[in-house]
Amino acid sequence: MIEWFPSDAMHPVLEGLFAVGGDPLLWLLVLAGVLLGMIVGVLPGFGPPAAMALLFPLTYVMPPLPGIAMLAGIFYGAKYGGAVTSILLGIPGETDAVATLLEGHPLARAGRARQALAAATLASFCGGMAAIFMMAALAPVLTEAALYLGPAGRFTLMLTALALVALLGPGGFHRNAVMVFLGLVLALPGMDPVHGTERMTLGGHLWGGVELTSMLLGLFGIGDILDSLLRPPPKNTERGGSEAERDASVERGSGLNAFFAALRGSLLGFAAGLVPCGAGVTASFASHALEKKLSRYPESFGKGAWAGLTGPEASNNAAAVASFAPLLLLGLPTNPIMAALLGALTIGGIVPGPRLPLEQGEFYWGLIFSLALGNILLLALGLGLSRVWAALALLPWRLVWPCVLMLCLIGSLMGAGGMEGPVQCVFFGILSALLRRGGFSPAPLVLAFVLGPRLESGLVQMISGGLF
Repeated sequence: MIEWFPSDAMHPVLEGLFAVGGDPLLWLLVLAGVLLGMIVGVLPGFGPPAAMALLFPLTYVMPPLPGIAMLAGIFYGAKYGGAVTSILLGIPGETDAVATLLEGHPLARAGRARQALAAATLASFCGGMAAIFMMAALAPVLTEAALYLGPAGRFTLMLTALALVALLGPGGFHRNAVMVFLGLVLALPGMDPVHGTERMTLGGHLWGGVELTSMLLGLFGIGDILDSLLRPPPKNTERGGSEAERDASVERGSGLNAFFAALRGSLLGFAAGLVPCGAGVTASFASHALEKKLSRYPESFGKGAWAGLTGPEASNNAAAVASFAPLLLLGLPTNPIMAALLGALTIGGIVPGPRLPLEQGEFYWGLIFSLALGNILLLALGLGLSRVWAALALLPWRLVWPCVLMLCLIGSLMGAGGMEGPVQCVFFGILSALLRRGGFSPAPLVLAFVLGPRLESGLVQMISGGLF
C-alpha cells in the first residue's frame, strides 16, 4: 500500500486550499473557463479541444495551477453546454450529451424546457462534486487499481457498454444490434488505429474517416428536422405537448427518483472515467439503460423520463472529473483533452505520478479545490441562465428549424474543416429520417462509432499479448 498519508499529510491539503482561496486571479480564470466551456458546448462543431487549443499558449506564461484550472473549466463547462442544445434543440453539442438528448428534448417539446435545464444543471453538479470527493478520498486505491486494469479490462468494459445499449436501448434488441453493427462499420474507414494504414477510403474521399461532428449534427439535428417536417405533430402538442402527457411525465419521474438516478449515474461515471474507453459517452448511455431497467415505467423513456435525464447528465460530468485521476496519478490521458492537459503539465514542470499529492501537494490539492470551485460556479451560472436558455424553446418551430439547419451545416463545416462535413451531415440527416421511420434509434450507432477504434485497439493488444 502506498503511504500517502503520514502525520503531516494535511499540510499539502491546506497549502492547496490556501492557494485557491487566496488567489483572485485563479477565481477569475476558472470563471472564464467555465463560461467559455458553456458557450463552446452550445456551439456545435466548436468543441472544447478547439477552445483549449486557442488558449493553450497562455500556459507558457501562467503559473501551472491557474493555467490548468482554466483549461479544466473549459472541459467540464462544455459538458453542461452540450446539454443545453440537446435539451432545447435536439442537437448534441457534445458527444456525451447524446444520452441527455433522449429525454431532455421531449421534455422541452412538452413545455418543460426550464425544468429540464435546471434538472440537468443540478445533476451535473451532483456528478462533478461526487467525483471530486471520491477522487480526493480514494487516491491511493485508485493508483493501485488502475495499474491492474490492462487491455483486457478496457475491452471488456467497452463491450459490456455496447451489450447494455443493445439490450436495454429504445427500439428493441434486434434493431439496436443492427445499429451497433452499423456504427462499428462506419468506424472502419480512414486510418487503421493500430497499424496506421489506409483502408476503406473510397478512393481517398474518406481518408480522414467519417467525421464525428457531422454525424452527430446529421443524425440528431437534420434528422430531427426532417422527422418533424415529414410527420408534423398535432397543433395542440406542437411546442407544448398535451396536459395529459405533462402530468404523466411528472408522475413517472418524481424528484426523488431523479435524485437517486443522479447518484447512481455519478458512481457509474466515476468508475468509467478512470479508464480510457470513451468514458463520458459510455457512462451516459449505460446510465440511461440502467435507469430504464430499474424504472417501474420503462415505457416513459424516450418521451421525457426525469431519471433518464439526470442519470446520464450526472454520469458524463462525473466521468469528466474522474478522468483527471489517471492523468495526475499515472500520467495516463484517457482522452484527447487529457492528452492536451498532460502537455500543459509538462510545460509547467508538473510530473504526474503516484507521489504527486505529496511531492507537489500544493498543485494537486489546489487543482482538486479549483475543480470544486468550478462546479459551484457552473451550478450558479446554469441555474441563473436557465430562464434565458428556456426562452428559446418558446419560439415557433417554423422559425427554429431554419436556424437549426444553418447551425448544423456551419458546425459540420467547422468540425470537418471542409465541404465534406456538410455533405456527410446531410447524408446522415437523411439516413436518420429513414431509420426513424423504420423504428430504429440512432443512439446505439453513435456509441458503437465512438468506441469502435478503441475496441479494435484493445482486441489487437489482447491478441498480441497472448490472451487468446
